[in-house]
Amino acid sequence: MSSMPVDKRHLVYLASNSQGLDLERYEVLRQLARHGMINVGFACREDAGPYDWNLVRSQIESADLFILLLGDDYGPMAPTGISYLHREFVHAKSLNKPTLAFIKNTLPEKNLTEDQRRLAGFHRIVAHQSSYKLWHLREELMSHVRVSLASPMLTLGAGWVRAGAARSTAMPVSAEAVKETAEPLSARQRLTLSRQVVNLQIAAKVYQGGNLSLEEVLLPVRLDQLLQGAMPLLKTGASEDRLRLQLEGIVAGTVKSQLLKRNTQAHAVDDIRISRGQFQQVLKQWQSLGFVAADGEGVRAVWRALADAPRA
Repeated sequence: MSSMPVDKRHLVYLASNSQGLDLERYEVLRQLARHGMINVGFACREDAGPYDWNLVRSQIESADLFILLLGDDYGPMAPTGISYLHREFVHAKSLNKPTLAFIKNTLPEKNLTEDQRRLAGFHRIVAHQSSYKLWHLREELMSHVRVSLASPMLTLGAGWVRAGAARSTAMPVSAEAVKETAEPLSARQRLTLSRQVVNLQIAAKVYQGGNLSLEEVLLPVRLDQLLQGAMPLLKTGASEDRLRLQLEGIVAGTVKSQLLKRNTQAHAVDDIRISRGQFQQVLKQWQSLGFVAADGEGVRAVWRALADAPRA
């Protein structure tokens, strides 16, 4: 008998716009159900209530897999000029979520509308940052979805089982094992964990042909490298805002180079910003590794390097 529980489930965030994709979403959801997957996402639409980014973000963070379904529209946009769907994709990638992308291949070669130009730019970003499949007809999309979900290359993690099934299949945990997991990390373990790579979610303004657009990039960087960049301020103590500004200055050159390469007609890039929420996550990771500590709470907190923090 297989040791794998038959009722194991994975959570999936199916991201798409609502316009023109009702039947496609329905068919994708049926395929997810056949694979024991549960959707926790919802379509972006303009005729509903205000967009709840906090809810969307928590749903994406809880999901084991992120699926992007792109149709004919760029979709409803935030005040920044980036669509909600685009923002959801960038957040999923910043968390290193396993991602499947299915792009409808219907854009004309020239005379694009403003919405189509934005959508074409989004296509390039998706193609550069994740694996993707192009589709035109619904049958073609469903074939791609079936193959992708059944692929042995798709790694989703442990998943979850219902409480009753979990109790019946779980192995007893010894007191020694509990004690072992409660022990603090060794210096070597902390050093290893500090070398993990995070994808910084960075937004910047791009000036091109008299137009201004806000674009986002993902910049892979190690936690310890970020720490070294902030160390001049951490030695004496600094607020979160000052630390974030310090790192934004350090990555500015790389971000500008990437965006100018992506937008060949652009002449300037400025106002480079690291997501506040993501930088707070970085701070918490440094803190959990015993490298930094905060005096105070909230915006008044002052962050300082601890004695165990790795030095350059």
